[in-house]
Amino acid sequence: MSRSRRPASLRWRLTLWYTAALGGLLTLLGIAALLLLDRTLQTNVDASLVSVAQAVAASSRQSAPSQADLDDAFLGPALAERFLQLLDPLGRPDPRLARTQTELPLSAEARRNAAEGRDTFETLTAPGVTPGPVRLLTFPVVEGGRVVHLVQVAMPLAGVQAARSRFLLILLGLAPLALAAVAAAGWVLTGRALAPVDAMVAAARRIGAEDLSRRLAAQSRDDELGRLAAVLNDMLARLEHSFTAVRNFSADAAHELRTPLTILKGEIEVALRTAPGPVEARQVLESCQEEVDRLTALVEDLLFLARADAGAVDRPLEPVDLAAVVDDVTPALRTLAERAAVLLTVSKPERAIVQGSAPMLFRLLFNLADNAIKYAGTGRRVEVAVSADDRNGEIEVRDDGPGIPAEDQAHIFDRFYRADPARTRGGTGLGLALARSIALIHGGQITLESSPGVGTIFRVLLPLTPESD
Repeated sequence: MSRSRRPASLRWRLTLWYTAALGGLLTLLGIAALLLLDRTLQTNVDASLVSVAQAVAASSRQSAPSQADLDDAFLGPALAERFLQLLDPLGRPDPRLARTQTELPLSAEARRNAAEGRDTFETLTAPGVTPGPVRLLTFPVVEGGRVVHLVQVAMPLAGVQAARSRFLLILLGLAPLALAAVAAAGWVLTGRALAPVDAMVAAARRIGAEDLSRRLAAQSRDDELGRLAAVLNDMLARLEHSFTAVRNFSADAAHELRTPLTILKGEIEVALRTAPGPVEARQVLESCQEEVDRLTALVEDLLFLARADAGAVDRPLEPVDLAAVVDDVTPALRTLAERAAVLLTVSKPERAIVQGSAPMLFRLLFNLADNAIKYAGTGRRVEVAVSADDRNGEIEVRDDGPGIPAEDQAHIFDRFYRADPARTRGGTGLGLALARSIALIHGGQITLESSPGVGTIFRVLLPLTPESD
């Protein structure tokens, strides 16, 4: 199975993008500079050849030009013998400047151009002239409208090639360093530019449904990030208003329902005590009393959750021994397990002190175990284990029942949510939601592990107090 790759951060992508763009731009600039350098060097070589050819042509018009003057003034004795040639109109060496060491080639194109009075520049390799390429100029000397001489001047291109090679090496050496420096600088600048985004992300992570009063800070409302923060803050304000309205409704509804349910329950109790009546009537009254008790418990749970959401439930501060809570809840759990034909095992440490409320922790443990007993199934096993280490107390409720499907696990702590609506098995659908709220009130956390056909494990971690050491 291939491992999923974590997507690169925006900072990395931005740095990579503009580093690649700069690398492409530097490549284009390097190519343009290299072509410009070649053109400039070739232009300089051609200009030098033209200057020499014109000087040789001027000297050749003399009746008896001095060979020494031509050699020393223009190319020097050694170079003149190798790179200067004076020809007659037919391309034969002029006797006044006969050469024995070198014969520069005269192409057909150069001969045709010379007959028409035009210069010819060629880049070629002339064996015996120089081991590398040379730049050759064939320059016609025209007098009285006719060609009287052909001057050929050649210059080796070794120096031009060396200059081009040095320039290319400099480009190849400096370009990676420039890209590395720019990438490092871009990484730093991008980090500074995206720092407000990181701050907004951190602030957004701290904002939850329990506290929507926080807002995202923005250094400026005029730039893009400032406008984004303003839009998100407006959205948070609307969400806060909606959540507050829902919480107030739940709290108000639960509060208003308590009084009529209390009155109804009292009247039913009075009717059961004072009016013997037929057996059927008493059974109806007893059934009504059970439903009223169920509704009363539902109202109390809703009221507790509404207060917990609003932060109106203060975290308890009294030391509570989890072992004692297990002792208190075990008899009720064994009764439920016997009725459901479930094998219940309970284990606990000698002492595990947490800062909290004994009734709340009793309700937490009872709800988790009651849920496991209901859904484990006849003949299954439910284990309730409480343990402690140096820092935390752990409550673990394990069953080997049918398990919870993966698509339901994300909603299992939602209010009134049932993974299997067809198998309600009584209850209000608030047990796990209450357990989660109680764990959060005590500064703990609750997690779920479940696999269909294997079983389910609920774990609650609660911070211990120094008294438990």
